[in-house]
Amino acid sequence: MSYVNKHLARTLEQQHKRSVRGLFLKIQDLNNGCTLLRKRLEPHIDLAVYKDAIDYVNQFVSHTTILNLKFITNTQNLEVVVLHALLLAHILENEDSYPFEYDHNLLRGYIHEIFALNDHAKALFTNHQEKMLHYMESQPT
Repeated sequence: MSYVNKHLARTLEQQHKRSVRGLFLKIQDLNNGCTLLRKRLEPHIDLAVYKDAIDYVNQFVSHTTILNLKFITNTQNLEVVVLHALLLAHILENEDSYPFEYDHNLLRGYIHEIFALNDHAKALFTNHQEKMLHYMESQPT
């Protein structure tokens, strides 16, 4: 009887590890997608205009910046992908929407996928959105 319990426990543990690994890989894929979208936008926008928003996001990125995202601790971090999408949403909201319509749709898809990752993602996005706006308002111009 104990062999069956040990086998079941080991099987459940392996299944859990695969699902957690899959979640982290999905977060990494979304971060990579956001990075590609941002790089696609960079030639058409002035990132200096978004310095305060970038500075806010960089507070939550370890050992690097959101513009040079490295390290698995950042690329597979739910908070970083939420902030990455939030930064892109802020940029696209403040740019002329017509030339970036495809990018808006792509970002909406990324945000939808981020919200589907877990129940915490949408609340995290909303909280950081409010905090980022407050941070940008409090910065001297």
